[in-house]
Amino acid sequence: MTIESGTLSALNQSLCLAWLQGTFARRAPTQILEKSRVFSPETASWLLGDLPIFSRVTTVPNALQRCRQLGGKGMQVHIIRAPVSGDNPRLLEENYRLRHKIFVDLQGWNDLRRPDGRDIDDFDNADATHILVTDGEELVGGSRITPLNRPNLLQTVFHGLVLGDLPADPSLGADWTRFYVRPDRREGRRRAPESAALFCAMMEYALAEGFTFITFVSSLSMVEHGTSVGWRITPLGAPVLVDGKATVAAWIEVSEQALYNVRRATGMSHALIPASALRRGQGEALTA
Repeated sequence: MTIESGTLSALNQSLCLAWLQGTFARRAPTQILEKSRVFSPETASWLLGDLPIFSRVTTVPNALQRCRQLGGKGMQVHIIRAPVSGDNPRLLEENYRLRHKIFVDLQGWNDLRRPDGRDIDDFDNADATHILVTDGEELVGGSRITPLNRPNLLQTVFHGLVLGDLPADPSLGADWTRFYVRPDRREGRRRAPESAALFCAMMEYALAEGFTFITFVSSLSMVEHGTSVGWRITPLGAPVLVDGKATVAAWIEVSEQALYNVRRATGMSHALIPASALRRGQGEALTA
C-alpha cells in the first residue's frame, strides 16, 4: 500500500477539502470538476446542485425487506469479539478469507497477501469487534471496529493522514476498518442492502458502546456514501493518494440523530443487533 501525498495536485486537494467541508461553491464551473478527475459524476452533480452535500439524504425504500428476499433465512447481523465461541470461529475464518479475496485479489492490496489466503493483521486481536452480515448460512458483508484508546490502524499505519486533533478523548472513539460487501451482492446496485445493514449496525453498536465519534480512512466514494445517509462527516486532514486513489481520514459523529438518519435513508426501522450481543447493561436501549 503506497501513500503518495506529494502527487495529489493543489487543485485536487483544494477541491476535495472544499467538498468534504461542505463549502464548495454550488455554481462551480463544470470544466473545473471534470479537470480535477477526483469526483464521481454523482458527486459532481451534487456540487453543482442547489443544496449542500451534507443535507442530501437518499432514501432506499424497503431495504430490509429486500435483504430478506435475498435468501431463505434472511439477513442477520453478528457481533463477534473475544472470547470467540459457538459458530463464531467459522464466521471469523470465512471473514478473513473473504477479506483477502476482496482487498488483495480484487483491489490489489498486495502488501497484505498471505500464502494461506487469509487477511489478518495486528488489529484482528482481542480489542477488535467484527460486525458481520449473513444471508442464511452465507457471509455477505463485514467490517471491524477497534477502540481508539487501543492500538489501531488509523494511528499507526495511517497516522500521516491525521493533521488535526480528534474531536474528543480517544476513549470516546473507535476506528472503523475493513468494510466490505461480497462482490456478487453489489453488482448492478448503487447501494447494496448488505451495505445498508452494516451502516445501521455500526451506528447502533457505537451508540451502545458509548462512543461519540467513529474514525475511518477511505476513498472519497465511502465519504459520499456516508453523507448520502445523513451522517455528519469531518475530515482529519487533506486527501492524499493511496495506491493511486484520493484517500482521506475523517470522523463520523455518533448520535441518535445519525442513527435515525441512516435508518430513514435505508428503510430499516428497527434495531439489527440482538440485545444479547451488546455489552451487559446496555442491551435494553436497542431492543426492537
